[in-house]
Amino acid sequence: MDAAIFWMVGIFLITTILVVLYYTGALQNFLPVIIVDSQKAVIVDNRLGKDRVLTEGINRYLPWIEKIEGEITLKEQPIDPDPQTIITKDNISITVDMIAMVKVVDPMKAVMDVSDYQKAVNSLVQTGVVDIMGKMELKEIQTNLESISKEVLKHVEADSSRWGVAITQVRFESISYSDEIKKAMEQITVSESKKKAMITEAEAKKQAAQLEAEALLHKIEILQKNMPDMSNEKILEFTRSLDYINSMKNLSSSENAKFVVYPSEGGASGQPMDQIMSSEYVSQTMNKK
Repeated sequence: MDAAIFWMVGIFLITTILVVLYYTGALQNFLPVIIVDSQKAVIVDNRLGKDRVLTEGINRYLPWIEKIEGEITLKEQPIDPDPQTIITKDNISITVDMIAMVKVVDPMKAVMDVSDYQKAVNSLVQTGVVDIMGKMELKEIQTNLESISKEVLKHVEADSSRWGVAITQVRFESISYSDEIKKAMEQITVSESKKKAMITEAEAKKQAAQLEAEALLHKIEILQKNMPDMSNEKILEFTRSLDYINSMKNLSSSENAKFVVYPSEGGASGQPMDQIMSSEYVSQTMNKK
């Protein structure tokens, strides 16, 4: 019984010491092992043989012939270059801020083939943005942000793959302009809105004129059918007379009209009022039929 208690106490003390050494980082000074955390990798340079990657868990380590070259995270991480000023093809200065999401897929290349893969990717993003957007006009940039992001991603991937780094995403954080450019853009927007309104109004007038012409043609066809002996000239005079009467009626029925003076002559139609009124009588008679 006493021996069992002794062994239990001994195991407890040894476990406690190992835990303390692990969390204080002192374990590696006493034992030839390296403990690698989750989602990390340690690159070891073997002076007598092949370099190797130590992955998650406890790994053997020969401190006399091996050298730790670096520790790297395997998680997806952001690369956020500083905002940079770009001159577009139409000589407009804009400030662009982009961010790239990267993930190390080959820790050995990321440590041994490039001095600092994060700085390298940072530089690639900046040069890609300048190279692509500097060849485009401002309006083209504003309408093609998504395609520009994809082009920058391809530009960065071409070199980052050599370093064991995968680019998962490149996106715009912001694009800013000077106050003068903002004011000019606002003026362009207003002028385009006015232009669209004028086009809409012109289209409406065109449609109204077409409908009016169709109505006149329909009216003439009815008159020709009911009065085959009437000449085309008389029919046109008849329709103008009716239009004149209708306009005078609308004028007299207006809320703002106090009285209406009918001219002795036919005004626009050039016919006396009695002839015009007889035209209305004929029209009313035809409608009754």
